[in-house]
Amino acid sequence: MPDTDKSLLPNNRAVVDSKNNIMNSLQVSKTESHTIKSKAVVKYSSVLRPANFAHLQCNTDLNLPPSNWLSSAAESYGLQHMSSHSDGFSSFQMAHMFPDCIGEVDVVSDAENIKRLLKIPYSNRSVSMMVHRIENTLLIDEFDVHKHLMVQTEDDWEWLRKFFYNHILESFDRKEKCITHKVNTFDVIQQRNLNSKFLHYSIADSTNSSNNNQLPNTILPSPPSSSAPPLPEPSPEEEFPDDPKTHRMFNQNVLWNFEDLRMLLGTDLPIFGGGTYPCLSLRLRDMSKPISVLTGIDYWLDNLMCNVPEVVMCYHLNGIVQKYELVKTEDLPYLNDSKFSPKVIRDVAQNILSFLKSNTTKAGHTYWLFKGKNDDIVKLYDLTSLCSESLVEGRCEGQNPFTVPVAMLLYRVARNLKHNPDDGRPSSPVTIQMLLNNCLKLLDKTKYPQIVTSVNYMLSDLYIPVSTNPTSPKLDDLTNVGEDSLTSCVDPNDESYGCDDDKKPTYSVDVHDLCLSHKKKNKSKKPKFASTEPVVKTLEERCQKALYHVGCGLSCLQYFKNLNPQFMDEKNMKEMEDEPKMATSSEAIPMPYLVPEIDKKVIKDEKVLNKSNKNKNRKRNKGNIVTENDDTTNVPSTLLCKSIAETMPTWHNPPDAKDSVSWKKHLRVLLYEKACLSYAVLAEHEFICAKYGRALKHFRSVFECRLCISNTNTNDLFGFLLGRCGDCCLLIAQNWDNAQQFTNELETDEKYDLEIREALKDECDDYTQEDFNLIPIKFESKEEMLNVAVNCYIRSLELEKNDKHKNNLNRRIGNVYNEITSGYICEIATALKDKVELSPSRLQWLLKQSQYYLSMGIDKFESTDDLINLALLYSNMGRLYRHVSYYSSQYLVSYGEFLKDKDFINKAIESYTKGLAVLGSRRFNTQLWDMISWDLSTTIYNFAIQSQNDPSEFNDRAEAEKEVITLLLKALKYCDLENDSSRKLLYEFRAAYIHDRLASLYHHRLRCLEVDIPKFKTTLHQCLSHYNRAFEMFLKLDRPLECLEILIKIIALDELQIDSATNCQSKVKFVMSITQTLGKCSDVLKMLMENNFEETKDKSSLDNECLDKTERSGEEDEDSIKKKKKLLALLEERLQFILKCMIKLALAKTSKLANKTNELKTIYGELLRRCNDGADDYSHLLRVVTKIAELHF
Repeated sequence: MPDTDKSLLPNNRAVVDSKNNIMNSLQVSKTESHTIKSKAVVKYSSVLRPANFAHLQCNTDLNLPPSNWLSSAAESYGLQHMSSHSDGFSSFQMAHMFPDCIGEVDVVSDAENIKRLLKIPYSNRSVSMMVHRIENTLLIDEFDVHKHLMVQTEDDWEWLRKFFYNHILESFDRKEKCITHKVNTFDVIQQRNLNSKFLHYSIADSTNSSNNNQLPNTILPSPPSSSAPPLPEPSPEEEFPDDPKTHRMFNQNVLWNFEDLRMLLGTDLPIFGGGTYPCLSLRLRDMSKPISVLTGIDYWLDNLMCNVPEVVMCYHLNGIVQKYELVKTEDLPYLNDSKFSPKVIRDVAQNILSFLKSNTTKAGHTYWLFKGKNDDIVKLYDLTSLCSESLVEGRCEGQNPFTVPVAMLLYRVARNLKHNPDDGRPSSPVTIQMLLNNCLKLLDKTKYPQIVTSVNYMLSDLYIPVSTNPTSPKLDDLTNVGEDSLTSCVDPNDESYGCDDDKKPTYSVDVHDLCLSHKKKNKSKKPKFASTEPVVKTLEERCQKALYHVGCGLSCLQYFKNLNPQFMDEKNMKEMEDEPKMATSSEAIPMPYLVPEIDKKVIKDEKVLNKSNKNKNRKRNKGNIVTENDDTTNVPSTLLCKSIAETMPTWHNPPDAKDSVSWKKHLRVLLYEKACLSYAVLAEHEFICAKYGRALKHFRSVFECRLCISNTNTNDLFGFLLGRCGDCCLLIAQNWDNAQQFTNELETDEKYDLEIREALKDECDDYTQEDFNLIPIKFESKEEMLNVAVNCYIRSLELEKNDKHKNNLNRRIGNVYNEITSGYICEIATALKDKVELSPSRLQWLLKQSQYYLSMGIDKFESTDDLINLALLYSNMGRLYRHVSYYSSQYLVSYGEFLKDKDFINKAIESYTKGLAVLGSRRFNTQLWDMISWDLSTTIYNFAIQSQNDPSEFNDRAEAEKEVITLLLKALKYCDLENDSSRKLLYEFRAAYIHDRLASLYHHRLRCLEVDIPKFKTTLHQCLSHYNRAFEMFLKLDRPLECLEILIKIIALDELQIDSATNCQSKVKFVMSITQTLGKCSDVLKMLMENNFEETKDKSSLDNECLDKTERSGEEDEDSIKKKKKLLALLEERLQFILKCMIKLALAKTSKLANKTNELKTIYGELLRRCNDGADDYSHLLRVVTKIAELHF
């Protein structure tokens, strides 16, 4: 009796009635049919084209073997797989072949497994499936309970065997009642052989056939990204839960869209074509037996999964062909005796998938889907949780064989998502991170160091991609995550999701519920998942995460072991030879007398197989020809990269995982490159955040890691990094008050720093590399940091090739030279301010060093045509000479010999003038122009005052006076009175004082000249002009005391001329000039009475802050009061002199004052009475001055 009939045999009448009721409810008539959406796309096919269909003649004896039976030609159509079905865990094989499908499809499985699940409502057979979840995809494999748990004596499944007997089987006697054994009787074997012969008979001779139709083009995995570095491949032993030698390729791998479900399936269904029917499946049927429901479902699902529109049924009697029948695929559910509902099959598919996805929520866990024989309940066990105690090492022999394959698959899928994104679109970084982190949780780094190291590298590259430019890092946002990418981000240690009320990780569903349409609604409800570890957001966090994983990866390198004698050194070879030879279950033990023959046969078979595979690949890979003698497996360098794209997925021919030497070196270089890049990016970030100590520490780490690698792309960045080191040193020097903070940053290490440094101890023993020694390990002085900055810039300039960057570095070097000089100049200026006498040798050293660095800086800025910085250095050069000149004037005795014949003032003026000449005009740089102009004007002005106060350097007084006038006029020239600058008020004060001093000099010259010579008039005009200009400026600046002083000087000038006059008319003329001046005095005296003293004080403080010491000494509060009293007393004295002179002229009766005698005497008497009283109130002066000014004559 066929299996399909045996499965329906009831144990009792009640069960029969119940099953019959269910079966009746599952049948449907064609009028009640529901259109099923089904589409299949070939992902990969090992069959080049369908076999041509040969229609057998009636009475053909299928018991006789055909001529092509089991031949290589027939095997090319995949017929050899029909006689037996693979019992291996094939979902892992397909997942490794097509990692791009993981997360995109709902299920990866053998088509036979899917058919068993969908036939659950129709069959009493037991169902046993192992389920694993990788992202959103379920990997489903058949698990033979009888083979692994009841017959097999090995300890591989001891952990599960205990659970099975203790929890599923209540007693040993029940095992036969809940498990369906695979029947392998003589009849079954004979039926398989008959079917195989039938298929071979049905292959038409294609020699003269014109049918060249090929199967749909295969969709091959994308080759690894060329930009991604090669990483180790898992070994076949690590990829599969069972022996990899038991695995074989399916005839086809298809993407099957069944309603809203997507599945990646492996199928061995032979496909025929030719003539009117280009795509057929063949079935051999015994005419004496009807088609059962389960058989009809098999035929229907096979055709749907392979997109086969029709099935040809060949009926026979005892192996003799009787007739053929062509049935369309959509008609299969409605054949007599095998009716079933496609709608129910659809509902079962949707509901069983919803049940699985809702409960298999923990990444890395192994789930067991089990339904006992004649049982109406389907149960799902979380074996990882239920058997956690048994899986602890030491508690039970054997470990979960799925743990490592799941981890390897997580690794491959993550690598594929990262390096080969679908359609060029970047995958979710959260998904990649989740996959890699779960992989790390499942693997022991001591046993799988290559993969663990690679995972850590990929995680570090996820945070800081290899394409990142540390000079301007622009990283993709890692927080833009779609909802779907979070569906499997579950903590595998969390037991709180998807459990029953009793909190046990066991789930169940009734078979009847799987057939209900309403259950499909549950599919849209996504289960609650624990939130994943958030992907870091800030650049600093990303760098720290990357460096953490670099440290973890480096710590794994110590566990690399050489397992392949080809790549072992003598010591390891000897150790391996000393170990006892152990036999393995997958390898035959060679007999001594058969060694030559066996070796030859094995080698011959391997060559034939390799040649066959290569021939297939040549047909699939156009243009990629691989010769049979191309043996690259013995070259270690070729193990790191595959450049030839193959038809078979890249996992099929992985590099030799036993070559630990090559992989260790390669991964070591990758990790140190990543450390260099991450430290460089982090250093740049810290530099921008003004954490210069941390930045320098990270830059030092960059070079420290660089000592362990060579010939890498990071070498091109060292010029930039050294330039940044120079920037850090310069800014630390400029912010020397925070030196302790920077020191603390430099000495603070993170955990990843310690791990990487620990790894570096074993890698690099000698730190003598030139670039590495440039970076300081401590901050001793400001000057030292500036020197370090110069050295870093110079080395960076040597490495730089870009002219634009070279100019930038030259400017930075000039800037440091200027900064060094500023420190020296400040030392001289501070000594002047604090009145500290420097030793001659120190002053000479400061001057010499300043001149040297300023000259070097000027050369740098001239070479780069940097006019602004060039003018600034000329300004600093002038400031240096100006301070040295002032210092020499203060300590003339001590420094006279040193400063002999050194005209530093003239050098200062020359330097300032060069600075202005470089700028050309104020429009080029207003701020710098104003600064240099002010310093130049101040220098000239102070030099003029110094020359006026100490004319000993000149031969005679006239020469000194002439030189002083020239300097004052030059200083006045650089007083910017036109532009509205920040120093305009100061310029106005200075211009007023310069006019006053010039007038005073001309006034003094008038005293030495004869009145009647032409020079006297010229000098008099110049003197009055400057006095009037000074008066106007002081009046505008609201400075009444200065105005009063100027007016008194003008009066004294008229008095000088009165004394020199020889007739009354001339004297009256000068008296009238005095009365006009006194009119101005009246206005000034009113200002003195009206102005508030505090306002005057404020005005004075403004002057005191900005003007020379000689000017500021007379502007203090007490000095202002004394000056006011002195001027008032001087004015009163001048008034007495003027009144006496006017009275004399009035008594002479020959002038215009003849009739003003009494009035003048009255005014004079009033003046004298106030003087005798000794009163300090000067209001009476205002009255006297007013009366004199009001005289009309």
